[in-house]
Amino acid sequence: MYYSNRKANDTDIQNIAELYILNWKTTYIGLLSEQYLNNIDICYGVKKWSDFLKKENHNIFVAYDEQNHFLGFLAYKPDNEIKQCLYVDSLHVLQKSRGKGVGTKLLQYIFQYAIDRKYNNISICIVKGNDNARKLYTKLGAVHYKDFIDDFDGTKSNSEKLIWYDLNCF
Repeated sequence: MYYSNRKANDTDIQNIAELYILNWKTTYIGLLSEQYLNNIDICYGVKKWSDFLKKENHNIFVAYDEQNHFLGFLAYKPDNEIKQCLYVDSLHVLQKSRGKGVGTKLLQYIFQYAIDRKYNNISICIVKGNDNARKLYTKLGAVHYKDFIDDFDGTKSNSEKLIWYDLNCF
């Protein structure tokens, strides 16, 4: 399968928002409160990702197949906690495209981007219990950095921050 990765623009926001909301509503059942998951909708996603793209040093890479079908996205920004570290804010792939290398390709893309811009590390946070994400990231070389309590609009979660110290792990 062929993947085209590029920086997102305003025309991608609807696809990004729809995938983000769908994945949250399915992936985080039992991990985040039902009330929180019921309250997030496409309008919330459109605003979140439109606002994200307007911030300095915040960007999103999107993946499309050869027929220009949207497959997924990776949002990133500088890590506020670790110097010279790029933070993966979100990585989402369509359910039907999982296991086909889309997430890995997006990560490879961000790793090259970080190397080209002289970042030393890449970090990502996951909600504890999102075992599929943790398994992928550790398989690709990420290691535990710390556990913490995250806050999603007042909804608390046990979370973990992972870090890649070796940006040449692919």
